[in-house]
Amino acid sequence: MFHSPKFLVLSIVLLLGIGGCASGPDTINPYFEMPPEHLVKSELELYNRAVTRLKNNQLENSIELWQRFLKNNPRSFRGYNNLGMALYSSDQLLPSIQAFETALALEPFDLKIKGNLKRALLFQVTIQEENKDLEKAIEHLERVKKLTDDAPGKEKVALRIETLQDRIYEQVKSANTLEAYEEFVQKYPDNPKNSDEARRLIAEMKPKESPLGEIPEMQNEMLPEPAQTTIVPKQEVVLPEPMEKVPSLPPVLKESIEIVAETEQPEVAEEVEDPLVEEAPAEPPAEKLPAKLEPPVEKVAVDPEMEMKREKAAPPVQATTMRVRITTKKTPLRVRAEPDARSKVLVQIPKNSVVPVFQESKDWYQIEYQTDKKGWISKKYTQVVK
Repeated sequence: MFHSPKFLVLSIVLLLGIGGCASGPDTINPYFEMPPEHLVKSELELYNRAVTRLKNNQLENSIELWQRFLKNNPRSFRGYNNLGMALYSSDQLLPSIQAFETALALEPFDLKIKGNLKRALLFQVTIQEENKDLEKAIEHLERVKKLTDDAPGKEKVALRIETLQDRIYEQVKSANTLEAYEEFVQKYPDNPKNSDEARRLIAEMKPKESPLGEIPEMQNEMLPEPAQTTIVPKQEVVLPEPMEKVPSLPPVLKESIEIVAETEQPEVAEEVEDPLVEEAPAEPPAEKLPAKLEPPVEKVAVDPEMEMKREKAAPPVQATTMRVRITTKKTPLRVRAEPDARSKVLVQIPKNSVVPVFQESKDWYQIEYQTDKKGWISKKYTQVVK
């Protein structure tokens, strides 16, 4: 039975099948031995010579021959791949990676070129890990991840990337600065373990480094006080007109009275007495004036007095006629005791109020918010009223 022809045939087929399974798939040759089609005879000989030198491990000569071949055939992906293998074998990793990248750009779906490029990148990552150049290593691993087609291979590369990111985050924690945490989140926002913790630490550290109290008016907008706005309704708008009780005086006298109201009281008495003296004694000036010059009596009586009034009234008129309007957004503007953002707050002026200005000091105006009560406001939130 065991010596029948059918049994012998089945035995031979079974043995061949077992031998085929045991041998496994053939290893892929990393370089292209077959030259491209339609090559000139001289180029074909150059290609074969370069392949022979590469096989015999004559790397320097092989690199020179491949570079000569590529000058005449710049679109040959086989030539760039074989040049990359010669450079890789001579430990020139970065030039070999560039040669493999060029070959893959010419032939994007070739598995042999992809495998050679991944092998060179991983070798470069190993060297960079030893040199603690972790950021560059992560960049090369990201490229390897894109070149990997199978899901298990991608997951393995991703795990290695996360490990290197964890090592970088340990350095960030040692520095413990806001800039270091922000840079880590910007470069690796999707790190599953450390990005959230870095964001939390950034949120805790930011308020400590932010300046406070630079602009007091901005604090007014953040902390409005509506209860205080009703205390001072529109007194500031009425204050610039304190001497409305004398309507019968001429326009020039009104200007002098307004100026007197804003200065000291002794000057008020002197300025009020002058026009009374001019109205009552009319005869004495008539007697003195003809003795000097009779024709220009009217000019002498009018011009010197007007010039004296103008000389006295000019400086204060510029100070009092200048008025400003409060231009805050919503909240009232604070009046301070001194021209300093840290001085005491006296009162708040509502928006759109118009107040007179008495003095200027750099970025501040001195105004009168009530009778005989003055304070300082910031120029930034005012507008001059013409």
